[in-house]
Amino acid sequence: MTHYYTDNSMLKSEKKEFKYTFDNEEFIFTSDHGVFSKDSVDYGSYLLIKCVYQLSLGENILDLGCGYGVVGIILARFHKYSTIDLVDVNSRAIELSRLNALKNNVSINLYQTDDISTINRQYDSIILNPPIRAGKVVIFGLYEKAYQCLKDGGHLYIVILKKHGAKSSLNKLKELFNEVKVLDRIDQHWLIEATK
Repeated sequence: MTHYYTDNSMLKSEKKEFKYTFDNEEFIFTSDHGVFSKDSVDYGSYLLIKCVYQLSLGENILDLGCGYGVVGIILARFHKYSTIDLVDVNSRAIELSRLNALKNNVSINLYQTDDISTINRQYDSIILNPPIRAGKVVIFGLYEKAYQCLKDGGHLYIVILKKHGAKSSLNKLKELFNEVKVLDRIDQHWLIEATK
C-alpha cells in the first residue's frame, strides 16, 4: 500500500502553493500529491513547532521525516546559527523541501534516506511528527535510530495523537531513553520530550 512515507516518484504531480504565518513570520510552501498534509500545515506539526522553536536546540538539529519541509524550514528561520538537516524517504518530499528552502531563504541540508545513521552526524535535537500510516514497526524504528544518532544529553521531540498510539510510543521511548516526559497535552495531541 502506498502512503506519504514511501518513495513514490511515479505519482501524478499537481503542485499547490500556500502562505503560512508563524510567530509573525510569513512563509511560502509548495506541496504536492504524495506528501503528508499537502493542503495546509497540519495542527500536530504546528503544535510541535510551537513547543520547540524557542528552546535551545543546539548546533545540530534534525527534522526526521520532513515532508515538504515545514518544521525544518520554520526552525531554520529561528535558529540561523544551527546546522539543520531534513531527511525523508520520499524523493518528492526532498525536492519540495529544496524548493521551499529557496523560497523562504533559509539554509538547510537535505538527505533522502531511511537510515539517518548514513548522514554520519550526531544531533543535539531531533524533531519528529511520526508517519502514523507507516505503522508501529516503522515508527518505533525511527525512535531507535533517533536514539543512536543523538549526542549524550540530546533530545527527541515528538507529537502524537492519543488515538494514534501516544501511550505505546511513550512506553517505547522509556525503554530507549534516560528520561521521557510529556511536555503538554493539547486537543488529544501529546508533545513528548525524550532525553538520551
